[in-house]
This record gives sequence, C-alpha cells and structure tokens, in this order.
Amino acid sequence: MGESKLIQSKNIVISTQCFPPVIGGIETLIKGLADSLYKNKFNIYIFADSKNPIDEKKYDIKLNYEIIRYKGLKLIRRRKKSLDINKFINFKKNINFIICDTWKSAENLVKTEIINNTKLFCLAHGNDILTKKSLIRKRRIKKVFTSTKYIIANSYFTKKKIENLGVNSRKIKVIYPGINKEEYSLKEKNKFFNKFKNFNPILITIARLEKRKNHQKIIYAINDLVKEHKKLIYLIAGDGPEKKKISKIIKKLNLEKNIKILGKVNDSEKAFLLDVSDLFVMPTIDDKYSSSIEGFGISYIEAGMYGLPSISSGIGGTKESIINNKTGIICNSTNTDSIKNSIKAILNNKKKYKKMSLNAKKFSEKFLWNKVIKNYLNILK
Repeated sequence: MGESKLIQSKNIVISTQCFPPVIGGIETLIKGLADSLYKNKFNIYIFADSKNPIDEKKYDIKLNYEIIRYKGLKLIRRRKKSLDINKFINFKKNINFIICDTWKSAENLVKTEIINNTKLFCLAHGNDILTKKSLIRKRRIKKVFTSTKYIIANSYFTKKKIENLGVNSRKIKVIYPGINKEEYSLKEKNKFFNKFKNFNPILITIARLEKRKNHQKIIYAINDLVKEHKKLIYLIAGDGPEKKKISKIIKKLNLEKNIKILGKVNDSEKAFLLDVSDLFVMPTIDDKYSSSIEGFGISYIEAGMYGLPSISSGIGGTKESIINNKTGIICNSTNTDSIKNSIKAILNNKKKYKKMSLNAKKFSEKFLWNKVIKNYLNILK
C-alpha cells in the first residue's frame, strides 16, 4: 500500500467486511464515513473483503484513498487482514485510529498489542450483536467491545443491546447513520421509469428480500388496496432468500400487474425509484427464528429525503428513524389490516400526505453526512 493521495493531519485505518461496489446498508455507511473523513483532512487506508475482484478493480481506481482487498476462506481472510493491519501500523508509525465495521473485524486486532498505541473504534448495527442465547458468542462480543476505545452504536436500541452484554455504557456512543442524496440524469430517470408511468399511487420497498422485511404481509395488504386504487403499483427492489415465496404469493393473488419485483438496484436506480414513488412501505418484524431485527432503518431516512412518508412497525431501532404521525405511520406489522389502513390513512388524505412529506424531508436532512460526520469528529478529537 502506497502513500496517501493527500498530506493530511490524521491517519485512519478502516477494517471492513463490507464495502462497495457491493450494495448494502453497511457498505453504504462505511463508504460514506470514509468519504466524509477524507473531506475533513484525514488520510484513509481501507482494508476490505473482496467479493468480485473484476468489479472492485474498476471501482477502487476512482477512490480518493488507499484500499487493499482480501479474498479466500473467512477465517484465513480475517487473520491475514488483521496481520497486515498490524504490520502496516508498525511500518507507518503514525496511525491515529482504527475503525472496524463490526466486532468481527475487530476481534483479531484486539489480540495484538498494536491497539495499546492506536485507538480502536468499533461500529455496531443491531443484528451483528444478537447472540441467539449463545454464551460463547456473547463472551466474544463483550471481550472485543471491552478492548475498544469506543463502540459506535447506530441507535439507542442497539446501545441498549450492547449494555445487556455487560459492556460499560460510557464506552458506547450513539451516532445515527449518514446519507447522501444521489444526483442523477433526468433522461436516465425517464428511460428507467417509463414502464411504470401510468400507475398511481406508487408504493415501494427497497430492501433485501428476507423475512424480517415483511414483504408477504405488505402483498396481502396490497391485494385489498387495489380494489380501491386500481392503478396502484407496488415496486419491490432487492433480492434475497424470500424471493421465491414472494413471487408465488404475487402469482397466487393474480397481482402481477400491480406488483413488480425489480431485483437489485444500484444507487442511481434507487434514487430514480424514490423520486417517482409516493410512499415507502417497510413494516419490519422481529424474526426471532433467525435472530434478525432492524437496528435503525436508514431506508426510511433515504426515502424521506425524497419526500416519501413511510409505513414502519416501530420494532427494534425503527422507532428512531420514524416519527409516528409526522414522518410516517407506525403500524402493527403482524396485522394485514393495520398495514392496509395505515397506507390508506396517508394516501386518502392529501393534506396529511403533503404535511408528512414535508416533515419526512426536513427530518431526513438531519442525517446528511456533512452533519453526521461532526459527531465522529468530536469523538476522534
């Protein structure tokens, strides 16, 4: 790894399993954090996992900072990455901070003596710290967090989960995830959206197709709503293990015209979709079987940036990303009628919709990276 492209005041190593061009919540968070720190005169050195070397090579060459990728078996990859970070810090001598995307990225680092001289920060997102009643996993997480300078939780819900592991609350700082509003070409937008232009209203969920996102219950709510809103369309952007089940339900209910599964979308396509949609719908559940819960819900904030109110459940950290009856509605996510009636309450009241839309946009602006990064800078000082 060579010298940084800028001579700056501080040097930060970021160790992460998740980094673009792979699309995902943590990937977006780490990229936004790295970019924002760079803009604030920090030298950034990224040590990241590799998923698709060909795409990554094209992506990495455009970055303003240094990055090295690791592929191979998980255990070997993690160990190699930690050893290289250790060697790199010993070589550079002036690395001020290490930021890890999760406790897993920090685990091997806390076993080395290098962290005695370099402050280690670890991010926590919610799902990553659920232990499924495993005492071994609980001890591992607690040991890592105890050895770090600070744990940065994405919500107060996540902070409480960490405290329940027996970690000193003074080590835990809550910093909500940041967002950037994507810029895009109007020409591209029209081309992408042309096939949906005759539908109204447009409901959307942008998320991984997994059980806790609750797509199935939304579809049953849509089945009732289309009786009143004939031109309604529900767009499902994303991919995942629930895709086959979701597709079968859509076919069974004869909703192919009103519900479209779009698959994975990139940042520009996501921006197009949010800009033309009317309502973001994601009333998540607590999937206890898979030990999966929403730690915050940055998707609601991203939707709000485009003036979209949201339908949420208030489960997990989502009550911190939605202000009930102001930026959206919190419903009973296990009840189809509750989801349906919450959607109707917004769509059938133009005055209420307009007010919620303005509130959602104003609320989301608090999460722009140029504001969120100040919280990180205060800690790094």
